[in-house]
Amino acid sequence: MLDKFNLERKSCVIYISIAMTAFMGYMILVRILRYKRMVHISAAFVHGGRELSSMTTDEAHEIISQLQELEFPYAFGKARKIALLKAGAIPSMSKLFAVTGQNNKKNAGKRAVDTEILLREAQSKPRDSDRYMRAVARMNYLHARYRKANKITDDDLLHTLGDGLFEIVNIVGREEWRDLTDVELCALGIFHKNLGEDMGIPFHNLPSSEEGWENGLDFATELQNWTLRYEKEVAKPTATNDQYVRVYVDSALSSLPNFVRSAVRQMLGASLDDVMRTSLQLESPGLILSTLLRSIQEVRKLFLRHLALPRIEAIKLVNETPNANTGLYGFGRKTLQPWYMEPSFQSSWGPGAMLVRALGGKVPGSRGDRYHPQGYNLMTIGPEPQKEKGEEDMLSDIEVIRARTMTSCPFSQAKGGFM
Repeated sequence: MLDKFNLERKSCVIYISIAMTAFMGYMILVRILRYKRMVHISAAFVHGGRELSSMTTDEAHEIISQLQELEFPYAFGKARKIALLKAGAIPSMSKLFAVTGQNNKKNAGKRAVDTEILLREAQSKPRDSDRYMRAVARMNYLHARYRKANKITDDDLLHTLGDGLFEIVNIVGREEWRDLTDVELCALGIFHKNLGEDMGIPFHNLPSSEEGWENGLDFATELQNWTLRYEKEVAKPTATNDQYVRVYVDSALSSLPNFVRSAVRQMLGASLDDVMRTSLQLESPGLILSTLLRSIQEVRKLFLRHLALPRIEAIKLVNETPNANTGLYGFGRKTLQPWYMEPSFQSSWGPGAMLVRALGGKVPGSRGDRYHPQGYNLMTIGPEPQKEKGEEDMLSDIEVIRARTMTSCPFSQAKGGFM
């Protein structure tokens, strides 16, 4: 009997040892593979001896594609949403949204999705691609009349550009399993400088605008610092700021219980600093919620860093091919409204669709063409009054952008800001 017990105990010890060895081996494998992409991205500059100033636009695009499709898709997606929310914390911007009639329950959902699509198209496609140029030209057209009337200032646009960059860096640093490297920050700087030039945004408020920046990292640092200073100067709580939040947050969740809306407002508040949270009049999370959010973030970081193998299948920001029947591009669900979603059995009756129905949302094909199930066209996307307008202006703008793409290394020689 004793021999049998000892044999079972030895077997148990062997099994535990094998399991622990396998687990440790798995963790070592995760460690090796987890950082492999980061090392590969930086290799040419860290180990190859290249200067950051030699990074090309194409190299920057490839780096950013890996970051947002494979390395940090969650952070990049959240950054777009938070940056869109923070636009309403600038009083001149929230006032404009209110007077244009787009900041209401009827139009807010479509405006948010349209903005998301244009940003995704610009962020995911090469600068010399038709889709990038059309997306930027469409943004320029939609902004043009407000810029001419000085209802959108150059500073407002520079802030919007800088905030998109800042939130990527901020959220990756706060919520992801590792920080961005200098090489990756340089790529982000190149992209945002190119985008700013293509949108006609002057950089003269940045300290090095006259003598030029050494590389994309220097540009990214200056743009982020200016963005934070600008927010401290102009972001103040106003009635239109509060209206902006009530439309884009509260009304979007109107079918959900009050405690859910309250929790979402506090969760958004937790993602903002004191300046922007106060300006948007969002509530700070209480001790219990803030502790819970921090705990979830830390557990996620540890899990990704030590236990999760790196992603090998890219999360595409936009559909690569158009609908074969309409020639337009579809879009995945981002809200309770199915904007640009093609009706199908899965999108209408699948598990996700049933949850949406239970939450009071709509499925593709609801109310006929109300949500444009046939897809979107980059030449016409935007508010209904501008739907069929602007093609001539856009085509001219596209040619200007196309000419800029001939510069492959934006910082190979120090240049001044856009004039």
